[in-house]
Amino acid sequence: EDLEKAINDIALNFGFEEKLHKYYNNLLYYIIRDSFGYGILDPVIRDPDIEDIELSDWRKPVTVVHKDFLSYEALVTNIYFNGEEEIRSYIERIAIKGGRAVSLAKPELHAALPEGYRIAATLGEPISHSPTFNIRKLPSVPMDIVKLIKNSIIEPQIAALLWLVNDAKMFYSIIGGSGSGKTTLLNAVLQLSNPNWKIIVVQDIPEVKLPMRPRFIQFYGESSEDMLQRCFTALRYRPDILVIGEVRGREITALVRAVASGSGSSTTFHASTTEEYEMALRNLLPQDLYYMLSLNTALVILISRLRIGHKIERKVWKIYERINDGWREIYNPEHNTIMNSFTIRRLAKRLLKDDIEAELEYRTKILESINEGYESVEKTLRKFYGL
Repeated sequence: EDLEKAINDIALNFGFEEKLHKYYNNLLYYIIRDSFGYGILDPVIRDPDIEDIELSDWRKPVTVVHKDFLSYEALVTNIYFNGEEEIRSYIERIAIKGGRAVSLAKPELHAALPEGYRIAATLGEPISHSPTFNIRKLPSVPMDIVKLIKNSIIEPQIAALLWLVNDAKMFYSIIGGSGSGKTTLLNAVLQLSNPNWKIIVVQDIPEVKLPMRPRFIQFYGESSEDMLQRCFTALRYRPDILVIGEVRGREITALVRAVASGSGSSTTFHASTTEEYEMALRNLLPQDLYYMLSLNTALVILISRLRIGHKIERKVWKIYERINDGWREIYNPEHNTIMNSFTIRRLAKRLLKDDIEAELEYRTKILESINEGYESVEKTLRKFYGL
């Protein structure tokens, strides 16, 4: 009401009431867009089907990644900025929305926007040849496991196996390259747990979410040292599962403590192979802690962006378990079979299941029978656990 009154007063003072009546809705849109929204990027930021928004050079158009057109990698828009100063001003403004400050003295930005979207940006020299940004969007309600199954990202049998791993409170890592869907998969798999369990997530940006869980706790840290301290705090809460959104530094030592204390734990790693994953572990952990975590790793799940025909698809492609000093592949994606594995035998012992294969098949059928939808999955889980 105040905004409408202000617009009408200005029109009256400058004598363009008739034009205001004709273009009122257009004018109101631009005022709201530029004052309270995201300006020129508002349409693509608000589009639920857009996953990434990127500018590589102020002379070039903004590009986007659309979830229905992944085969094109990126789509070129007709959105342009009119110069370096305009884009710098835009980045400074969007930084404020994320509770951060950016300037030529501090020309690099990493922040979370109010909607939970992640933005990385630079103001140009000396970091980059031009102001740049990348906005990564995540859905307000995480993608559930049934949707991942129906989209052929994960097979129901693999999802059932990870469900068992959660129940057994074992440690697993999800690895993959940039944009492969690690966080999306982690979100969906974490929902496959007892709804009454206490799950604590430590992350720098609020990407991992369990919106319907009453005992879900999130801690945040900006630096690796902050993350480590938050992890130690989380362990004092005695979580059923401790999750680190993405391991980048010393915070991984908290996962070793979680394993030792009997808590379940999981994380994601930016790695495209088990060799890269193992190298990262060796660089981050002393040798004794490295061996302890390796020996207690139930599974390493590789999710990849694969070109299948003319399409780019995300898919859980390989699953590994630790055997002696190496990694053994236990999943054949071509035949969609899980090979006889040490991990499955460990699951049988920890869950006191005489016929673990029958339990795996039973849970697979449950997942295949659930209707798509986050609430539907949650309702099925509450019934499964007798809640």
